[in-house]
Amino acid sequence: MALDKNALKDALKNMFESRPADDGAAAEALAGIIYDFVKSAEVTITALPKEVSVVGSPTAQANAVSLTLKGGDATHTGGLS
Repeated sequence: MALDKNALKDALKNMFESRPADDGAAAEALAGIIYDFVKSAEVTITALPKEVSVVGSPTAQANAVSLTLKGGDATHTGGLS
């Protein structure tokens, strides 16, 4: 899914309207909004299958995030950390 600027704007507006009690609460709310916004992104990369390699299994990589690369007529999955 593409990043949704309007959803980000609405979430920020709601946070500011709720007036968090202190700077710590505001920072936590803002960090959560930004984190959710970034995590909702789908990144599309165009590459040929032989141009991309992944070393190790996704479970063997610390902080691995699922990654799907589509190139040519094949789909390959790997990890991104």
